[in-house]
Amino acid sequence: MNTSSTFDLLVIFTQPPLTASFPKEALDLALVNSTFEQRTGLIFLGAGVLQLVQNQQPNVLALKGTQAMLKALALYDIDQVFVEEQALLDYSLTTAALLLPVASCNTAKLQQFIANSRNIITF
Repeated sequence: MNTSSTFDLLVIFTQPPLTASFPKEALDLALVNSTFEQRTGLIFLGAGVLQLVQNQQPNVLALKGTQAMLKALALYDIDQVFVEEQALLDYSLTTAALLLPVASCNTAKLQQFIANSRNIITF
């Protein structure tokens, strides 16, 4: 995974899964942006890292999840996916246990991504 720190659009996920439509809207935005050949990066902060936990079952709650969309990121050339190191620790997760290949980043690196990105949207 390339970890260049300049993005045309940086989408930051802060919400846990299955609580609102924000994660789906954020992914829709990222996918559309990437179809216009804009360099797109994703960051999962805090409870947002739970979006990447495998084997979620939204159908049990009669909801639609984002797991299929997340798995399709590579088809849209979105391979810049980062998670906050502290969030992994807080939720006792490892990058290997997540749905996608991700890079774990400390706060300083995440701040660098934010500082160097043209557009930033937080969901």
